[in-house]
Amino acid sequence: MIRNLLQTAFAGTAAVGLTGVFSPVVSALSLREDPQDADRALNAWARLVLASAGVRHEAVGLEHIPADGNVVFVCNHQSHYDALVHLAHIRKHTRYVAKAELFKIPVFGAALRRSGNIPVERTGGRGDKARLSEAARAVRERVSVLFFAEGTRSEDGFLRPFKKGAAALAIQAGVPVVPMAVSGTRLILPKGGRAVRWGQRVALMVGEPISTQDLTIQDREALTRRLEDAVAQLYSEACKRSGDVP
Repeated sequence: MIRNLLQTAFAGTAAVGLTGVFSPVVSALSLREDPQDADRALNAWARLVLASAGVRHEAVGLEHIPADGNVVFVCNHQSHYDALVHLAHIRKHTRYVAKAELFKIPVFGAALRRSGNIPVERTGGRGDKARLSEAARAVRERVSVLFFAEGTRSEDGFLRPFKKGAAALAIQAGVPVVPMAVSGTRLILPKGGRAVRWGQRVALMVGEPISTQDLTIQDREALTRRLEDAVAQLYSEACKRSGDVP
């Protein structure tokens, strides 16, 4: 019990401290012309925060990520640690579609915005649609984007139905979609939980890209279902590797 409390205190303190240090650094580096500078800082931040919780993480299938051009990544969502796992392994210049509340956090929110992440209210309103249109232009011109397609974190480890925003964005941008699945992160810090589970195994599986060539916005439903199937298959393998089988 005492050991768990100490580990949780260390992981929490380290995460807050590292975020406080790296947020202004990422904000400053994001002003430079080369986005790789900020990307390297984000990679270092993610790996250090994961290490502070003793997370043992691996990524399989990174070779499927196209070397040239931008993509839309689609992944399931289990924990705040999901983004850290992605940042620790994905070397492609990528930013997130994230809930607007995160952008209101002092210092951290400013770093999110300046580094090019996209806030959404998740209401499906006109504002969100306008931001997704801006995101489509950004994906065509300068950056890949990652969607947590379920829209919220899974509390029990079972996949939820996917929202159609990722498919719509990929079709509008005319870029491939890369399906991914992460498992094990929900046990590090469960939704609503307060104690960090030290030394958890985490697996990130990356699948082959799915082309959006010749698709129209009317195909977004069919593409969403195809993405659900692809992520579900990857998730099954990720669960086996992490040891977290719902």
